[in-house]
Amino acid sequence: MLGGVKYGEMKQNPEKVADEIISAARERGIPVKNEDKEKIITAIQKASKIVDKLTGDVSEEKLDALYQALAEKTDDPLYILKRNGIDIEPELEEFRQFLAEISGRKTETEDLKVRTPKTGIPSEVLAIVKGLEFADFSENAMQKAEKELLELIDGLLDDEKNALWVFYAVKLLRLIQRKDLGGIKKFED
Repeated sequence: MLGGVKYGEMKQNPEKVADEIISAARERGIPVKNEDKEKIITAIQKASKIVDKLTGDVSEEKLDALYQALAEKTDDPLYILKRNGIDIEPELEEFRQFLAEISGRKTETEDLKVRTPKTGIPSEVLAIVKGLEFADFSENAMQKAEKELLELIDGLLDDEKNALWVFYAVKLLRLIQRKDLGGIKKFED
C-alpha cells in the first residue's frame, strides 16, 4: 500500500498515486512542476510492469526463485530470476532508460559509444585484456574476466546496434575460454 492505495488500485489509477506523491512533496515544501505528474505516472506504469512479472506466478518454484534473488545474498539476482522463468530484464531496461531520460543522463549503451576507441573495440573489453596482462593471465583473473565479459554481453544483447561490441566481447570470451594467451595478447592489434 502506498498512501492508503493498494497495488491493484495504484495500477488501475496511477494518477491517484501521483496526486498523493505530489501532495506529500508540496506539504514538505518541495516545489513540483506540472509536468512532474506525467513523469510520476509513467514511472508507476513502468515499475508496475516489473512488479507484475515478479508476482504474476505465485507457484512455490517462482516464490523460491524470488526469495533467492531478492532476500539471499547473490551476485546476480537477474540471472536467478531468468533461470527460473522470470525475465524482467526488458522491463528493467525500459525503466532504466526512462530514468536516464528524465535525469538527462546517458544510458550505458550511449556511454559505450563515447568510450569506444578508434580500433572499434569497446574500452571495457580492452580494459579486461589489460587487466589479464597485469595479472599475468592467472587462473583467477581469467575466471573473473570470463564472468565480466558475460555480464557485458548480457547488457549489450538487447540492442542490435551493439552487434560489433558483442562481437569483440564474444571473441575475447572465447579466447579466454580456450586459454589462448597468444590470441589475447594480440587482441588489440
